[in-house]
Amino acid sequence: MINKLNNFTHKSFVGYTNPNDLLFRAKNILFGYNGKGKSSIAIGIKDEFLKEQIKKSNNLRIFDRDYISNSLLLENSDGKIKGVEASFGKGGVEIENKIKELEKLVISKEEIDKTDTSIAKLRKEIRTEIDSIHDRRKGEVNIQKKSKDETVERVIELYKKDYQDAKKIEADDDKLIKINGDNSIEKKISQNENLRPLTFSKTPTTLIEEVKIIFEEKFGEDISIPEYEVVQWIESGLKIHKEGDNCKFCNGELEYSDVKLKITQFKENKRHKATEKLKQFREQLQNLLESIKLIEKESKTYSTNIGSEVEQYFTTITEKKVEVQSLIISSQSKIDKIEIQENFDFNLLVEILEVIDNSRITINKIKSDQLLELRMKLTNLTTLVKGAIGLEIVKSVTIKEKLLEVKFHMVELKDKGENNKKKQQEIQNLKQQKSLTKDFADFVSEILNDINISLKVTLDSDNQNYIIKSTNENATLMIKDISEGEKNLLALFFFYYELFTDNKQQQVKPEIELIIVDDPISSMDDSNKFYILELMKNLLELQNHQIFVLTHSWEDYCNLSYGKENNQIIATFEIRKKNGISELAKLSSKEKPYNYLFKEIYEFSKKSETDLNSECQIYHYPNVMRRIFEEWYGFKIGRDMNFTSNLQKQVENDFSISSNIEKTKLGLLIKVCNILSHSINGSMNPQEIHQSAKYLMKLIENSDKLHFDNMKQ
Repeated sequence: MINKLNNFTHKSFVGYTNPNDLLFRAKNILFGYNGKGKSSIAIGIKDEFLKEQIKKSNNLRIFDRDYISNSLLLENSDGKIKGVEASFGKGGVEIENKIKELEKLVISKEEIDKTDTSIAKLRKEIRTEIDSIHDRRKGEVNIQKKSKDETVERVIELYKKDYQDAKKIEADDDKLIKINGDNSIEKKISQNENLRPLTFSKTPTTLIEEVKIIFEEKFGEDISIPEYEVVQWIESGLKIHKEGDNCKFCNGELEYSDVKLKITQFKENKRHKATEKLKQFREQLQNLLESIKLIEKESKTYSTNIGSEVEQYFTTITEKKVEVQSLIISSQSKIDKIEIQENFDFNLLVEILEVIDNSRITINKIKSDQLLELRMKLTNLTTLVKGAIGLEIVKSVTIKEKLLEVKFHMVELKDKGENNKKKQQEIQNLKQQKSLTKDFADFVSEILNDINISLKVTLDSDNQNYIIKSTNENATLMIKDISEGEKNLLALFFFYYELFTDNKQQQVKPEIELIIVDDPISSMDDSNKFYILELMKNLLELQNHQIFVLTHSWEDYCNLSYGKENNQIIATFEIRKKNGISELAKLSSKEKPYNYLFKEIYEFSKKSETDLNSECQIYHYPNVMRRIFEEWYGFKIGRDMNFTSNLQKQVENDFSISSNIEKTKLGLLIKVCNILSHSINGSMNPQEIHQSAKYLMKLIENSDKLHFDNMKQ
């Protein structure tokens, strides 16, 4: 899509580049008086589009004043219209026969579906065979099948990779093919992982050191200090009392504070504290004994799963039971008679703890080493089993044969698809050729009938050319019988029809990217303008195509741009000329058509005769003058103006025109509006058009001064 002209020079455009606030968009509506550079900018847009190397003239369509002569030749000899397409010389019957022959060569959907079904069936059979080999060879090993979402070709490639990985461990295919899955290693790993952890209660070193001191210290008899258990009992009983309570045991008077103080004194007593520490020590030794017993219970399970080599370490731990029991007895003796000197083998305790810990660590290491070895074996076994599966799949004759069948059918399917694509393209080309003959004639004739134009388009006897006929007399017309507006109308219909691939005008030809329409309603009667405007609105609604519509008519511009405010898709512009140089400008507001046309003729009437420009402007003004004259007369007098032989008499009476000079000027105005607004055939006198514009303004000023003064401003 082009967004601007770049250094464009042509006629009144000199080195012009769109400013950033006036960039083209997908849909563009341009207004400009004739002579302001409208047709030049259409050329500039086309040239800018063709600058890109990948763009070709076939990618754009342009409708302008030269379209009839360049794309639609009207021959004066026999009144025929000859299309520029070479295919116009082919008859509809011949094309239809060729289409039928080609349609016979198109392979049916049923046949293609049949091939598709065969391929799907073969793929399913191959996958079934692959899965069968997988299930049979994997045995009890946990090896997942390849994803069901993968194609069989991809699945085979994945198994080939498994085979290559296995060859790094076992290079001999004869040995590899004999390997099958076995879950014994997995079971062994699971059993070892589920073995109960070997833990034991290790006596804290700080506690051992504290107890050593107690065994070395001498304690005399102190009858004032009750036994440790008695103190504990009294303390527990006191907790259920409070100050002022009687004894809950004997209901006697209870000195709560005194008892509480004595308990505190008892507990702070050295003997009492030592007894408490000894009891903690004895409990630690008892826990150690229980840990040894628990480890002893695991001996058989460990030796069964790990091996007999661990039995000696379990035996070593078990043998320490007797020694721990002896230490418990020694500690209890000290508790019972703390004042009596007792011997306790602390070195033996340290040795027991060290032996148990070392034995336990050794057992755990043997277990860990064996697990590591088992996992490595399992990894290798999985790789080897997967490789064995891959090797059998690669060597499977059944799979090879079915794969060859799939490839054959795939080539067959591709050939059928390419055949159909080629034949369907040929059919489409023929249909387009056909649609550019009879279908186009039918299309145009139907529209002409809808808009009440007494013309129709048919094919001549050899289906090579179009013939224009009168619907009233069914007679073939000559070019001189066709008005300029009707020629433009036919040309525009052909231009519009040719944009589409179908005769319903639903699908634009895929190669078209840019469409330019310059003054599509030039020389049209009011009865035809509405239909052409609708065609232009349809063009502006096309998706994915850049469109430019240019018009010299303010009314047509207003109709086309109504409801289409400037946005990211639609842009509106005015083509202006300053000091002989053309440029684009924004259109910020829309005046009513009558206001705009009045201003146009008013400014034209103020020009001197030396300022009259090109024939294009002169041809344009009679149409504008007729429109102003008709609308002003309608709302001034209250009835429509009818350009008949009685019109001049009617206007003279309505506005009391009696002077011969005024009557002559009025007659010239009516002639210009009635004749020159419909055809450019015959004499075109710029001075007469200019004089008529002056007289029209003067007539309005004299007859409706307030209206004139308001409008000229």
